[in-house]
Amino acid sequence: MLQDYVKAMKMGEKEYRACVSRGEYPYLPVLDEIVSHVEIESQVSLGLVQIPLKQVVGTYSAGRTTAFARNFMPILDEMSEFGSKWADLYDALESEGLRDPIKAFEFNNKFYVMEGNKRVSVSKYMDAVTIDGTVTRMIPKLTDDPEIKLYYEFLDFYEKTEINYLYMSREGNFKKLLTEVYNKTDENGELVKWSKDERLDFHAFFSSFEKEFAPRAEGKLNITAGDAICEFLAVYDYEEEKEKSQTEIRNDLVRFWRELALYDRGDELTLVLNPTPESRKTALVKLIPGMGTGQLKIAFIHDKSAQESSWTYSHELGRKYVMDVFGEGIATTSIVRNEDESEDDVFADAVKAGNKVIFATSPKLASSALKAALKYPEVIILNCSMSLTHQTIRSYYLRMYEAKFITGAIAGAMLEHGGIGYISDYPIHGTTAEINAFALGVQMVNPRAKVQLEWSMVKDRDPREEFKKNDINLISGRDLNAKTSMGQEFGLFRLNEDGSHTNLAMPVRHWGKLYEEIIRSILRGGYKNDENVFGPQALNYFWGMSSGAIDVIYSRNLPAGLVRLLRTFRQDIRAMDLNPFSGPIYDQNGNMRCDESDSLTAKESVSIDWLNENIIGYIPDISELKDEAVELVKVQGIKEHTDVQVNDTAEGIVKK
Repeated sequence: MLQDYVKAMKMGEKEYRACVSRGEYPYLPVLDEIVSHVEIESQVSLGLVQIPLKQVVGTYSAGRTTAFARNFMPILDEMSEFGSKWADLYDALESEGLRDPIKAFEFNNKFYVMEGNKRVSVSKYMDAVTIDGTVTRMIPKLTDDPEIKLYYEFLDFYEKTEINYLYMSREGNFKKLLTEVYNKTDENGELVKWSKDERLDFHAFFSSFEKEFAPRAEGKLNITAGDAICEFLAVYDYEEEKEKSQTEIRNDLVRFWRELALYDRGDELTLVLNPTPESRKTALVKLIPGMGTGQLKIAFIHDKSAQESSWTYSHELGRKYVMDVFGEGIATTSIVRNEDESEDDVFADAVKAGNKVIFATSPKLASSALKAALKYPEVIILNCSMSLTHQTIRSYYLRMYEAKFITGAIAGAMLEHGGIGYISDYPIHGTTAEINAFALGVQMVNPRAKVQLEWSMVKDRDPREEFKKNDINLISGRDLNAKTSMGQEFGLFRLNEDGSHTNLAMPVRHWGKLYEEIIRSILRGGYKNDENVFGPQALNYFWGMSSGAIDVIYSRNLPAGLVRLLRTFRQDIRAMDLNPFSGPIYDQNGNMRCDESDSLTAKESVSIDWLNENIIGYIPDISELKDEAVELVKVQGIKEHTDVQVNDTAEGIVKK
């Protein structure tokens, strides 16, 4: 009908004027002109494809481009031959539907019409979602151009899924989505293709998700629906979500919206290096109603028991410390997740038991902790991890590298011959800073000494045997745990010729100091104040010696001069006058990582993925690790970097 053409033409004219006012090209983009500046590697026929109309953006050649505005609506006069043909086509499509597919080229997951421009125009006017088309894909040569690298990720994604209706704005998200949805691999470890039913299931879920996401995000977020669903499914289980109703998906997305807004801004993480004055203020209205009349119930959820994990043991010491400090003012519960128990159920049970604060003490628990925080906003939940970038939940960690620097200096001073051994567990955020700080401490007092790095979680390799081969008897090993007696090796120790050993010094995590400060801020009602200070950011309490959360204990057998040096270092680090990462610092390849007049910030230490020049060893790939290490490294491996902000004083000064 001609009146529909007039309506479409008005839509086209409106788009034309809007483009002109913004200084944009008002007509359809022309693929011929776009690829004239790009080296095309190959062309591949995709055959008959269902093309998402929202991704049909232009024409193949310039022949008809000026007949349409940029939104594919017509702009030629309604009395023209073009207007008459458009109106006739509208009548035919309305009564008979589309019979002949269009012909199009795909480039960077956008489609350019070679034959069928009016069919696309009418279909868009009729609010159709897809259109059938015979498609030829034009593949650009791979370069360092971020857009082209992202497109190659899409090609891998398409090869596994045949999905063309979503796209990403950030590298890595296509692969991430594959693993979040159907993480099935073949005998070679390669992800397998999705079946037809799997494609249909995902399309149904994505359609429901996009229906809720698109209107909320329009004009507010720059990320795509693909980015959003990728981030969403990193927290919410796909198998559960795809069975939910539209209302349930909407509710989950509403709860998750603050996280998407933060992700859109760039995953900023604020490191709070000391307790802030604001968190120590007493609020007129307490954070948790009724706290003046009853106990604050607190749950500590662990991934392993204290008997099998020195990490859990140190957190349990912290829990017992705050029980002594607060007495009957708090009641704590220690919960160890069983392997056959759902993490989500563990958190749900802790909430049902009346706990108003939950400390999840392992990075492995991060996803479930976040999901619980979204589901139970009345409960304060924190996770012990280094790179958790969410507003809903705060994370905490300790600057252990400060203590490692001191023990490294002790090792360098005590070295008599050979080298120094260092045993680390997991190549995750925090551990590389500790390794390098130890090596820098060694280097400060003994510039020619070498540190041999070994990993306890690397398959088929025994660190002790490797040290024996190289006549290394001065070793930085595991921390103290529940099974360790004073007669066993821990911290920095020396192996003696008679087979005995001498413990020299040990870094100590005093989680109790951190827990005490956080619990006090909650009881005072000042916990929320940090959010007011830093704004809508992901907050990580990254405390060290200056807060009393880190220390070094040492043997009485250390020489008096070395004890004085240790105390001096400890005093200067506590006052934040000494930074272990002061330049010059060079990596194993001779690259300067920090010049002589500078120091690495806490932000930079978090992201260290290199080793100091005096270290012999390497950072293992995830494929080299034992099975029990893989899950944690996937969550917090150093290969995934995070942009952070740093608050390095108690006065609330923020440095970027």
